[in-house]
Amino acid sequence: MKSRSWAMLFAGLIAALLLLWKLLPGSGGNAVGVYQDGALVKTIYLPHTGETETFEVFGTAGGNTIEVSKDGVRVVSAGCPDQVCVAHGFLVSGKEPIICLPNRLVIRFQEDARPDGADAVAGGRSLP
Repeated sequence: MKSRSWAMLFAGLIAALLLLWKLLPGSGGNAVGVYQDGALVKTIYLPHTGETETFEVFGTAGGNTIEVSKDGVRVVSAGCPDQVCVAHGFLVSGKEPIICLPNRLVIRFQEDARPDGADAVAGGRSLP
């Protein structure tokens, strides 16, 4: 094979792998963590069956208003100029967290989090 054929084959393989990665469901978990400056600010357990609630997290570029509803978690308003976190919409996949760089905010699924503090494998209580 010529080098151009190899390059086309390699590009096709990369495209197929990216498509597969995008289509496969993410490892969502049952809890969403809200992090600011790398520190956990709040944990939200899903599915959220109560009324819609909102809370704010303040950063260097202003505040982020986060909404928790039966549909999921999203940023409804932000003090940053680009509004990328607002445009993201609801958090639906473990692969694509909601990120607000100006406010150093990350909202992402947490793995195997349980509200009772039990270990997901053994079912026992975790140490404090």
